[in-house]
Amino acid sequence: MAVPLQTGPDIVLAGAARSGTSFLASLLGSHPDVDPGAVKEPNYFSREHARGPEWYDRLFEPRRPGLLRLDASMSYTFTHFPDALPTLVREAPDAVVVYAVRHPLRRLLSHYHLHREYFRNEQATTLGGALSSSEVYVGASDYHLWLQRLTTLVDPDRLLVVPFPVVTGRRDELTAAVCRLTGLDPEPFRDPGAAAEDHRNQVVQFRNTGVRRARRLVRRSGLYPAVRRSLGRDRLRRLRSWATRPVTTESLDEALATCSPAQLDRLQELYERARVAAAEVLAAQDERLGLSWSGTWAAECPTGLRRS
Repeated sequence: MAVPLQTGPDIVLAGAARSGTSFLASLLGSHPDVDPGAVKEPNYFSREHARGPEWYDRLFEPRRPGLLRLDASMSYTFTHFPDALPTLVREAPDAVVVYAVRHPLRRLLSHYHLHREYFRNEQATTLGGALSSSEVYVGASDYHLWLQRLTTLVDPDRLLVVPFPVVTGRRDELTAAVCRLTGLDPEPFRDPGAAAEDHRNQVVQFRNTGVRRARRLVRRSGLYPAVRRSLGRDRLRRLRSWATRPVTTESLDEALATCSPAQLDRLQELYERARVAAAEVLAAQDERLGLSWSGTWAAECPTGLRRS
């Protein structure tokens, strides 16, 4: 039987990528009793598990009573890491898991834009081309799959599913629900100074290739945690803002126009499957926690796909 990992985490923001997760991670990390770690996405239970618990532990402050460790790794709900969630639950069985859901096709398109414009590791110039060569975008929007796994692996008292409009527009409700599950004091979240408005993760691109290459070298060298600790999250965010510029991207309708009929059929099926799965989980969660997030999700993802 596996021994629980004493190094944490206590709160895991496991996805879905491009669903307000950077904003949410920054908001939670602003709480004085939350340790956001030296890296927002350590990806320990997915691609970095072989580094071992000592490496993971060094990303956080020394343990003290009342300080909760936050791990915001979107890769835990990527299809090419099928063992990530089981490993997480096995080694951190008491962690509270937060999972954000957004209109699955808008989320998918934003994910594609991020890789095409910011990371520059997506060579396809159209969404249709990207879907032909990679499953990551569709896979991360398959809420039917991920909610089935999460509700099977994680106790309901330690799982919070949050619609995108709640993340972006109903902060008080969101933080109250997180505090209820984690035991955090809600008072610090009521301070307007704790807002994370500057951390809304819009799609941007680097102003020049030299800066992008320098960022990649720092990441690959393993120096990023030390750099982030030295500069601080806020200063690093300001540097990123200085080094990047907003990107005007195509609309969902324009992006879908580049897809084949077979791809469109698949996306239609994905939308409906994801919509229904999230609606069912949110309805049960509303009843259990006294929330009213189901209606928000119904407005975000109405019956019958509207692409625009």
